[in-house]
Amino acid sequence: MNKIDYTNSIVNLSNSILKHFDVDTFHNSIPKIDELIKDKKKVLVFLFDGMGKAVLNKHLDEKSFFRSHIVHEMYSTFPPTTVASTNGFLSGKTPIENGWLGWTLYFKDINKNVNVFPNEDDETGESIGKDNIMKKMCPFKDIAELINEKNNKEIARIYLGYPVDKENKKLRHVSSFVKYAFNQTELTDESFTYAYWVDPDMTMHRKGVTNKKVHRRILKIQKLVEKYSSLHKDIAVLIIADHGMIDVTFEDMNKHQDLVSMLSQPMSIEKRCINFYIKDEYKKDFPILFNSYYKEHYEIYSMDEVLNNKFFGDGTPHPMTKEFLGDYIAIAKDGFSLECVNNEKHKVKFKAHHAGNSLDELMISIIGINLD
Repeated sequence: MNKIDYTNSIVNLSNSILKHFDVDTFHNSIPKIDELIKDKKKVLVFLFDGMGKAVLNKHLDEKSFFRSHIVHEMYSTFPPTTVASTNGFLSGKTPIENGWLGWTLYFKDINKNVNVFPNEDDETGESIGKDNIMKKMCPFKDIAELINEKNNKEIARIYLGYPVDKENKKLRHVSSFVKYAFNQTELTDESFTYAYWVDPDMTMHRKGVTNKKVHRRILKIQKLVEKYSSLHKDIAVLIIADHGMIDVTFEDMNKHQDLVSMLSQPMSIEKRCINFYIKDEYKKDFPILFNSYYKEHYEIYSMDEVLNNKFFGDGTPHPMTKEFLGDYIAIAKDGFSLECVNNEKHKVKFKAHHAGNSLDELMISIIGINLD
């Protein structure tokens, strides 16, 4: 089991940003990043989804602009997935603390698995209401709010590119998105900007990690960042990912009905970091049977083992966390991934995925520009 170093993770990077803007921190910062940005009045963080260390290494050579500007390497969160990692950065807290563990979480009060970003029923795809249930149950002040409150003025901004933000036309295409983020960072003498873009993750899911279309998108991102960094020398730029990705194959767990019949609720969190709610009479037998089928590909842990080993991070668990964790967690060791399909429309068609325990999924490079 590869364990996250929660003194050197995306959460700690967030705390370096908070520290830089004189905000009280929740965790240790990263000393090297503290030093690199200490005299910088304007800081811009780009997060390109899925563009982890291994992905960069597969698509760019050592002399490329991005790889030649790598200043540090760190971990994602566990699981290495967008819901956990981006909210780890935005909150400055670990997943165990903020409750944002993964894409699909089980809410006992409504007896539903909810896909928390789109706020929809995982089984039917239907909206569960106007207000996002996760933001209601596990709210937090984001990094921009904390910085602005401390400074008593708006110097920090967050921009989420299309398709997350469908309204701002300047965030619809990557070229205008990158330009816009730089321009917004220049609005005040001192500023922090966080800018999130959904690729190359979105394309890798559909095409695979090394697909030519993925390669072209990474090259375009690199070209745009290089161009605008040279035009805005006063902005310290950090380029990160939320996680890496690997090519995967899926198996439907329904082929083992003896195993599925032990579940009291559908499995959730992520396909490569799966939690199981087990009927009382099967709680001792479930891990034994699971291992008989999937020990080669997954490691399974009880909730107590997960909490004691701090897989989801340090800190006081959010009150919702135990409800979300269930009885057991199974963590993928290789490219094999499980689903449990009750509706063919929901069958996963991904060629690449994340949220497992490989270093290719866990490790992130920090690219630093204009730090001299």
